[in-house]
Amino acid sequence: MTLAIKRHGKFVDVPHVQEKLSRDAGKKFDEREAKALLDGLVRKGLLEERAGEYAITDAGRKHFDKRWREVRGQLNQDYLKVYRAKQYYPHVVDALLEFCRDRWVSVFRLFTARAWLQRKLGPKYITIKSAKDVQRWLDVHGIDFIPYIHHPNSNFPDWLVIDFDAGKKVSMEKTKQAVKVAHGMLSGYGIEPAIKFSGSRGFQMWAQFKPHELPRDYRPKQLRTERRERNLFSFYADIVRFVESRVAERLPGLTTVVTARKEERVAKVLFDASIIKPMGDVRAPYSMHYKTGLISMPLELKELKRFEPEQADPELVAKRYGKRGNEFKLEPCNGSELFEKVVEWCGR
Repeated sequence: MTLAIKRHGKFVDVPHVQEKLSRDAGKKFDEREAKALLDGLVRKGLLEERAGEYAITDAGRKHFDKRWREVRGQLNQDYLKVYRAKQYYPHVVDALLEFCRDRWVSVFRLFTARAWLQRKLGPKYITIKSAKDVQRWLDVHGIDFIPYIHHPNSNFPDWLVIDFDAGKKVSMEKTKQAVKVAHGMLSGYGIEPAIKFSGSRGFQMWAQFKPHELPRDYRPKQLRTERRERNLFSFYADIVRFVESRVAERLPGLTTVVTARKEERVAKVLFDASIIKPMGDVRAPYSMHYKTGLISMPLELKELKRFEPEQADPELVAKRYGKRGNEFKLEPCNGSELFEKVVEWCGR
């Protein structure tokens, strides 16, 4: 697997393999033992050797692609995610680019038991414009793509995003209930949001509005924890809070908008308005979650009840995408009726 996650034509020396082998096997391999293993794979045609360095062959890649399923539990799980990401993204890259192109993007990079969110390359924020850019990040273990909710230097959020973040004691069925009620409420205002699995334990709904101004009578909802400016980011965040207040009427005690004191919301579904702000970011549709290795896949409302996280396996999503194409469609909608109700609610 150490060689299978390298880009095509990448040769590495014996000490590199020896280090990874010792780490993943949990016992010390000396250089002689590592070389003997590598040479054995060369004789089988699975590797090639050049000037003391080794690379995987096409036959080796095909062999590993079948073999990893048989020994899955014995492998380095973080590197397996990287391997699977490299197999998965070429199938869905066009859809991924729809949500990443022309905006700044953060990328989670994953190494053994270590992941970090990279926002910049040098002094500049990361941009992703093409499939080649995605491949460059995959080559350095960038597997999870998190675009900003606005274009660079814009004071306007492009998307309304409602993030349903389930507390540890909340069942997925309860979270699905909150999603369904919120979807029905928004539909009542003529808005048809797109739904997707988060890739972990929650869900998201996104909507896009037709061009509009900040409502003239809007005043930000007063919160104890922050002083708020009157702008479109605050307004969209208040839409999330308004939606939660309506859901809470139907599902009392299940939902909250309070992001602080995480330990107090273990039995609640958080409608997270905190991501709607300048430089707020959100996992792209069809991105792989760096912790679970599952895909943040789109869902139709009628699929929600029977959905299980296993359905977001990268191979299953790639097959589904091959049949259906990009299912995360955002049709700009008229939000005027919803906006009117939100302004009224904020003024109470």
